[in-house]
Amino acid sequence: MQLCFSKVLRYSQGLTRQHFLADEMLVDAVLRNLEVLGEAAKQIPPGVRERHPQVPWRRIAGLRDVLAHAYFGLEEDTIWQIVSESIPALADQLVQVIEAEL
Repeated sequence: MQLCFSKVLRYSQGLTRQHFLADEMLVDAVLRNLEVLGEAAKQIPPGVRERHPQVPWRRIAGLRDVLAHAYFGLEEDTIWQIVSESIPALADQLVQVIEAEL
C-alpha cells in the first residue's frame, strides 16, 4: 500500500487539476494504483483494521470496486479530489499504522 500511495503522490506532485486530467496516461496510472490500494485494503487483517478505526478501510476498499466497475462514470472532479486531498491524508494515516504495528 505504501508503494501505491508513494506513486500516486509522486505522479501528481506539483500538478494542477487541469494538467493532471489532461495527461491520459498519468490518470490511468493513478487510477490503477488506486485500484491496487483498494484491493490491498481488503487484505488488511481485521485486527489491524479494528486497532486503527481512523483509517477508512471500507472506503478505500470500496473505491477499488468503483474504479473497477464504473471507470467511465467517474467525475473528473472526484478523481482530482481523491488525488489532491484524500491520498495525502491517507498516506499519513498509513505511516502511523505501520509505525504502530511494527
